[in-house]
Amino acid sequence: MTEDRSKLVRNIAARRLGGPPGTFESPLTALASPAWRGVDADIWLARRGTSAEIYKHYHDDTSAYVDVAAALSSATIAGGLGVGPSVLETMPEDGVVVMEYLGEGWRAGGLHDCVNSNFRSRVIAAKKALHTGPRFLRDGDIFSEINRLNRACVSSYARLPLNIRAYHAFAEQARQAITALGAEKVPCHRDGNTANLMIGPDGQVKLIDFDLSANADPFEDAGCYLLEFFECEPEARQGFEEWFGRFHEGHFQRAMIYGILDDLRWGLIGALMAATSPRRSLEFAKYASWRFMRFNELAQRSHAADRLRSAA
Repeated sequence: MTEDRSKLVRNIAARRLGGPPGTFESPLTALASPAWRGVDADIWLARRGTSAEIYKHYHDDTSAYVDVAAALSSATIAGGLGVGPSVLETMPEDGVVVMEYLGEGWRAGGLHDCVNSNFRSRVIAAKKALHTGPRFLRDGDIFSEINRLNRACVSSYARLPLNIRAYHAFAEQARQAITALGAEKVPCHRDGNTANLMIGPDGQVKLIDFDLSANADPFEDAGCYLLEFFECEPEARQGFEEWFGRFHEGHFQRAMIYGILDDLRWGLIGALMAATSPRRSLEFAKYASWRFMRFNELAQRSHAADRLRSAA
């Protein structure tokens, strides 16, 4: 199977580059834990002469949470806006996208980058540029996604936390609170993972991996960012002010609720992949446990009810 996948992409690269690539390598190692990196697709760097391109080939077992056609469309829009790598060709039927190679000196972000205020400001600017760009192919709703993933986990006999009912009770309370507020949906990255941010040699930032991207409440983008970038709530409050230019308690709690629910969403994704993916070498269950653990800490304490009451 791995050889077939490699052969498919090699053939595409040969067509595009005018002959077999001189080098064809995967620049990263797939990890599900402690960070979700390179899991959703194989990434290949193909070179021939002075030409170089990046090829991303989605795995079939991600279909429960990735709409490949929508993800490729969003990546194309982001590239056109200059906040993501330029998309050179998409093949949704094969689950393949070809992107520009950003060049030497570019690297994936990490948690250690979050302390850099210049990096944070560039990430925020990129996400906001996406919000004002062309609409994406699909609308997203984190609440329906959580319910759908939970049903898939149950039908697949995935291992879920003993108090999963309480988790969903919080999600339902959050749905009622946020739905009552109303929300304008704008194009959102919906991914806080620092590994899905490329950093250039001069500090430039590009967004990558639009697997969950959709038109959604912009506070969801802010919440995913806050939960990833800031370890403590006082720091997250400062981060919220960096994003919006001023602090608003109700809006901050709204963003935080979305960030907390993102942990539940990814916990369910990890649990589902642990139960159904044929790629047994990846620690999907361990990743799920990390996300469930943080969700439990933030959503199953007395102050969680205060968040719901304060959201605006």
